[in-house]
Amino acid sequence: MFLLIVVFALNSAFHAWRHGWLVVNKLSIISLLFSVFYTFFSLYNPKFPSSLFLLLLRPHKAFDKKMTAPRTIINKLGMISDKCHQAAWQLKDPSNLAVTRILFGFLMAVDIHFERGFAEVDHRFGGFTQCHFPLFDFVKPLTFQWMCLVYLLMWLGACGIMVGYNFKLSCLSFIIPYWYILILDKTSWNNHSYLYGLLSILLLFSSANHYCSIDAWINPDIRNKPVPNWNYLLVKFQIFLLYFYAGVKKMDPEWLGGYSMKNLGSHWVFTPFKIFLTEETIEYYMVHIGGFVLDLTVGVWLLWPKSRPLALFFATSFHMMNAQLFTIGMFPYVCLATLPVFCDDDWPKRWIAKCPGLLRRCLPDATKIATTTTRENGGKYSAFKITLMGLYVVTQLVLPWSHSVTQGYNNWTNGLYGYSWDMMVHAWETMHVVVTVKDKTTGRLNYLDTEVFVRNDKWVGHADMVYQYAHCVKDRLEAVNMTDVAIYVDVWRSLNGRFQQRLIDPRVNLLEAEWSPFRPTPWLMPLLTELSAWRQKLTQLERTVFNWSDSSRVAFVADFPGLSMDNYVPEGVTNATIQVLEGQVELSIENGTQSYLLNANDTASLPSRVMHKITTTSTVPACYMYTFIGPATASESGNARRNSAKKETSHRDVSLMTPFAKSLALVGQSILNLVFGIPLVMHNSK
Repeated sequence: MFLLIVVFALNSAFHAWRHGWLVVNKLSIISLLFSVFYTFFSLYNPKFPSSLFLLLLRPHKAFDKKMTAPRTIINKLGMISDKCHQAAWQLKDPSNLAVTRILFGFLMAVDIHFERGFAEVDHRFGGFTQCHFPLFDFVKPLTFQWMCLVYLLMWLGACGIMVGYNFKLSCLSFIIPYWYILILDKTSWNNHSYLYGLLSILLLFSSANHYCSIDAWINPDIRNKPVPNWNYLLVKFQIFLLYFYAGVKKMDPEWLGGYSMKNLGSHWVFTPFKIFLTEETIEYYMVHIGGFVLDLTVGVWLLWPKSRPLALFFATSFHMMNAQLFTIGMFPYVCLATLPVFCDDDWPKRWIAKCPGLLRRCLPDATKIATTTTRENGGKYSAFKITLMGLYVVTQLVLPWSHSVTQGYNNWTNGLYGYSWDMMVHAWETMHVVVTVKDKTTGRLNYLDTEVFVRNDKWVGHADMVYQYAHCVKDRLEAVNMTDVAIYVDVWRSLNGRFQQRLIDPRVNLLEAEWSPFRPTPWLMPLLTELSAWRQKLTQLERTVFNWSDSSRVAFVADFPGLSMDNYVPEGVTNATIQVLEGQVELSIENGTQSYLLNANDTASLPSRVMHKITTTSTVPACYMYTFIGPATASESGNARRNSAKKETSHRDVSLMTPFAKSLALVGQSILNLVFGIPLVMHNSK
C-alpha cells in the first residue's frame, strides 16, 4: 500500500512538471481516489488485474501515450500488492503474540494503580469544586463511587488480557474505561498513554488468546491455532512508527542543537562514560545525537534479521536508561515488552523446548504448528477487517501531522499534545502563574491561588485548557455570588532554555475571548525567537552566578513592549539586583516617588519586602536578569517541594503494594456507600 502511494506521488509530480499544476491538481485527486480503491479492492481479491489499476491510476494518460516505463513499474507494483495481500493472511505461530499479550496485560494492571490514578480516584474525582479538562466539554466525570467502579472494570479488563480469559470482552472492559478516563482529563495526556490505548485496540482485533490463555485451555478449537500475519504486522507497524516518527520529530533545530535535554550528563547511568567523556559531551552526542539516530533507525534494524540482535541490545539499553532518567511510568517496560514481536513468531516455543524436562512440564505446550503460505480466507468479515486496518494505518500516518487542521491546540509548538510522537523535544519551565479576578461592579482586583481548583499545573501551558480553566473558575465563583467578573491569566514560561516570557496575553478577559480548535488562538503571545541566540550566553551567565556562592540564584526574563511585570522580593533574599541585557525598561518601586530608566548593561538594586514594577519601554522586546542570594526561584522551589514530597512518600509508602491496597479500599468504600449508604472517607494525598 505504501509503495502504491509513493508511485502515485511520483506519477503526479511527473505530470506536474510536464503539464502544469492547475491540470494535475484535479487529476491527482482522482488518481488518489482510484489508487486507494485499487489498494483495498486488491486486498479483497488478489486476482484483481494490475492493468486495470494502471488505467485507474493514470486517467490522464492521454497527455503522454509513450509513457511505457511507468506502466511497467505500476504493473510490477500490482504484483507486489498481490504478494502483500497474501502475506497479510499468511498463517503464523501464535506464541510470540501471546507473550506480547501477557506482558502488556500485566504492565497495564500495574499502571492502572499508578499513572492512571486508581489509588487516587478520591482526589481526582472526589472534589465537587475541582476543574476538569475533557477533550469534549460534554464528557463529564461520574460520581466518585462510580468512577471507582469504572477503574475496577478497567483493571479487571487488564487482568483478563493478561490471562487470556474472555479475551474480547476483557479488551473491551479495558478499552472503554481507559479511553473515557483519558478523554476526561487532558492534563494526563502524553505519548505513551496514547500508545497504551492503541495497543489495546490492536489486541482487541487480534487472536492473541490462541496460546497460553484460559480461553485456549477451555476451547480446544482455538488452542495453539495459527493466527493471520496481520496480527503481527499491525503491532510491528505501530511500534515501528513510534520509533520512526520520534526520530523524524527530532529533526528539529532545538533537538539537534542540544537544547532540549539539559542536566542529564550528571546522572549515574552515564557514570561509565564519564571516564573518557565530559558531561556536556554526553548530553549532546549521547543524549541528543544518539537518541536521534536510534529513534530514526532502530525500527529498520529490528525488521532486518541480521541486524536484529544488535538492535535489540541497543533498544533494550535505551529503554532501561530511560526508566532511570525519567519518571514515565510503565512506558520503558511496555516498549521492552513489544520488542520481541519483531522476532520469529515461534521463538517462545523454541525456548520452552530447550528447557529441562521437569520445567518444560510446567510451561505451555511447545508443539510447533505447521504454518503454510496459503492465506486464510478471513471469514465473512474479511472486508470489514481490511477496511479497519487501512483506516487505522492511514490515521496513524496522518494524525501526528494534524496541526495544520487543529490550529487551536498549537501554542509555541505545533501539534496536538499527546499523540504527535515528539517525545522530549520540548522542555518547559514555568516561572510563575498569576490569575486575576476582577469584579466588574466594584473594579476590585482579586488574586486567585492557582492550586485551589486543580490537581497539577499542566493546564498552564495550553491555550485550550487555560480557556477551560477560566470558565470553570467563573462557575465556581458564581456559587459564592460573584457573577459579574473578568478573569485574566498571566503565564510565564521558558522553552528549551530560552528567557522566561509570557504565554498568554494578560490584557485579555478570557471569559470574553474566543477559542476554536480549528483556528489560531489570537490571545497567545508569540515565542520571542529573535532572542534565541542568547541561549549560549545565558548558560555562561548562569555558571558565573552559580560560582558566586551555593545560595546564588539567577532568573532570565524577556517581555513585550508596553507590558509590565509586578514582582516582590521576599524577606531573606539579599543582594537582589536587576541587569538589563537588551532593550530598555522602567523600574518603579512601590511607594516610591521616582522611576528609573535602565538601558542595556545597566543594573539596579532591589529592596526586599517591597513590590516593584518593571515596564518595557523600548520599541522592541527587552530582556533582563535577576540575581540574588537566598532561597530558590519559584520554579526551583516547586521542584524542591515535589522532590521532598516524593521522598516523604517513599519513606511513608515503603511497600509497592500500597497503591493496590488503596485502590482496594476505595472500591470497598464505594460499594458500601452505594449499597448501604456508609459515608466515604478520603485518603491522604501523595
